[in-house]
Amino acid sequence: MAVTEIPVDVFADLTCPWCYIGHHRLGEAIAAEPDGAVLVRARAFELDPTWPPEGLAIEDAYPRRFATIEALREELERSTDEAARSGLELRHERVTHIPNTRLAHRAVALATRRGHGRPALMALFAGHFRDGRDIGDLDEVLALVADGAPGLDSGELRAALTAGDGEREVAAEEGVAARMGLTSVPFFLAGRSVALGGVHDTASFAQLIAAARQRLAAEASG
Repeated sequence: MAVTEIPVDVFADLTCPWCYIGHHRLGEAIAAEPDGAVLVRARAFELDPTWPPEGLAIEDAYPRRFATIEALREELERSTDEAARSGLELRHERVTHIPNTRLAHRAVALATRRGHGRPALMALFAGHFRDGRDIGDLDEVLALVADGAPGLDSGELRAALTAGDGEREVAAEEGVAARMGLTSVPFFLAGRSVALGGVHDTASFAQLIAAARQRLAAEASG
């Protein structure tokens, strides 16, 4: 019997630790599904579209995102602990620069065209949060994507990014997010009908996929 593929659109920013954790846990849920049963579609979302192209040093960046130093510390501790529960390592102390993520989103869009979107995405997440790499820098982005998705041609990807490719996809995805009224991420939309916002455990993502499958089956049966 053929397996019906369930698309899961995930709106996320690459400097959002909760997005990293959410993508990872969704992947754990999908691992329990039959091959080809779920298609994850990474969708671009910039937490702050006005972020300077060159990014900001950490001491200048955090005041734009957090009202107090206490709020910052709580966020870092919570995300680190939550990531560790899923076997992810967040090393916030290594992050000295918060980049503009437009370039990284474009790289993911181009990798997706070639069937390597998820490994490229997860390599960029890990590069930023585990290693403190600058994912706003072209050379760093190319190196991380090459490690995560070795099947991609790095020279071809460099040429495409330099030429501005991927901009159309990112702009379109962010346009969709705006029309949906999204103001925070991560946000998961399964089967174009069942939504889940924020970070949840792996079982909740399995339930999300099951609910979308039931909805699609009901629609197909009339």
